[in-house]
Amino acid sequence: MSETVTIILFILSAVFIAAGCHAFINRYFLASFVAACAIVVGIQVASYIELGYIDPFWHIASVTGFFMASIIALIVGVPFKIKRKVKHEDI
Repeated sequence: MSETVTIILFILSAVFIAAGCHAFINRYFLASFVAACAIVVGIQVASYIELGYIDPFWHIASVTGFFMASIIALIVGVPFKIKRKVKHEDI
């Protein structure tokens, strides 16, 4: 796959996973952390399926991916946090 397609798939999967986590978990930072971990695991599993073996630099990719996924999860969670603040559901 080209790098552009890979980045687009990463961003789209990160947005959908983060939205799902924020929809089910009320705490903003906990949902962002869980989403970032789930995104990294999902990307590593997809990488394993595509390559057929574990990437030799999986630990570097996981740390880097975690930071990118955390930023995406924090941004995606803002509308959920605003909605919960308005409805007074935030813990």
